[in-house]
Amino acid sequence: MQVGMEENAVPAQNGSVPDEIQLERLTLKGCVIPDKTELQERILKAPGDVIVGDHSRIDYGISGYDVFIAESCTLNGDVIAEGDLRIGNFCEIDGNLVCDADAFIGEGVTIRGKLSVMGNLDIGDNVMIEKGFDARGDIEVRNPMPVILYILLYVLTMLRLEHEEEIDRFIEEICEDDAHPLMLPSKTHLDESRLQVQTSIVIGSGCRLHGQIRGEKATVGSNTTLFGSIRATDSIAISSGTEIHGNVEAGHDIVIEENVRILGNVEGQRVTMDENATVEGVIKSVGGLTIQRKKR
Repeated sequence: MQVGMEENAVPAQNGSVPDEIQLERLTLKGCVIPDKTELQERILKAPGDVIVGDHSRIDYGISGYDVFIAESCTLNGDVIAEGDLRIGNFCEIDGNLVCDADAFIGEGVTIRGKLSVMGNLDIGDNVMIEKGFDARGDIEVRNPMPVILYILLYVLTMLRLEHEEEIDRFIEEICEDDAHPLMLPSKTHLDESRLQVQTSIVIGSGCRLHGQIRGEKATVGSNTTLFGSIRATDSIAISSGTEIHGNVEAGHDIVIEENVRILGNVEGQRVTMDENATVEGVIKSVGGLTIQRKKR
């Protein structure tokens, strides 16, 4: 996310700032894991930008281009940004922070490793860095703008959005873009066993992930490998060529496209699967099983 805006920027239209509910609708509408994301041994590696919602707990490191971590988050690993880095107030980082551009560290942040910044550093009050810091550019001690507010003002200023329906349409449009950032919504819990969110989750194509996936709805792109199960309270859709090393469970519909391989059970209200998909476990569908066959 190439953000070019001064710290004191204001919305371009009427000068008002939407309340906290609108902030969350804008930046944290759902969980999006973009194409080619990899959950490696100790780090979640994104191909582009990363946005982590407030009050999230991530038991991995994070790597991306511009990295935005909202307020009151806990991360148990290194945070690596090839571009800018923004850490919200009262976050705890149990690892190193590495930033190749400018870094903005909020008030009351605890960093249990070392902070390395190639560009300028803006840092708030009461920040604790246990292993010291290295900043090549200018250093200013002040309280930077909250991360969620910063992202909101950027979108409002650049795109001239002021109505909720425009914000929703903008989110839908960027979700169709291959360059969509990795977005973990508020109160995300990610550890060695699961990724759990309170929203829908979209997993892109060509990803390689570990652990159980838990959310409201789940959509998985093509040629993705998941070493774990998927459980959704609503529906699940799995695109062609994907391999799931676990169970697939949904409260409503499950759609399985061609050449999908599921090494576990499938359970849903209604299950629709391509004739060339493979389920190695048991299929349970109280509403019926539909096998889609191509016309000969």
